Amino acid sequence: MTLYRATDAADTMDMVAMLIAAYCERTGMAPHTLQSYLQVGQQEIRAHGTQDEDRAHVAGLMGEALSYEAMQAPTNRMRHHRGQRQAEQAQRPEDDPHKLFTEACLHGLKARLCDDVDSLNSYLPPQMARMARKVAEALEVPEPANA
Repeated sequence: MTLYRATDAADTMDMVAMLIAAYCERTGMAPHTLQSYLQVGQQEIRAHGTQDEDRAHVAGLMGEALSYEAMQAPTNRMRHHRGQRQAEQAQRPEDDPHKLFTEACLHGLKARLCDDVDSLNSYLPPQMARMARKVAEALEVPEPANA
């Protein structure tokens, strides 16, 4: 089900990107600039299924070694090393204030949407919980005043 939801999200983001691209096109953005911003060369087709480099990336994330054959392809080595770095970074506390703020915004938005702001204190570090609570409070719709 997670994979199903992830592909739905990817499709939705593609639709959002195309909507923004259509607006940019309408407002006169140069076609070559638009193509550059769309990063069309990075579009992957899911219909092809997983590739060797995807399996190499997962192996790196999981701390597994690649076979000799898999290590022969430069793309596999690069994706494996990227996975290893990502796994190492995930083990360290977050020090980047921009990432902290972004994460707090996402948690605050989720808490507001689920109407469960009180849960923020139960699973987040205190600093992030405070920031997320502020975001959730800012998103609160005020009740109309009764006259």
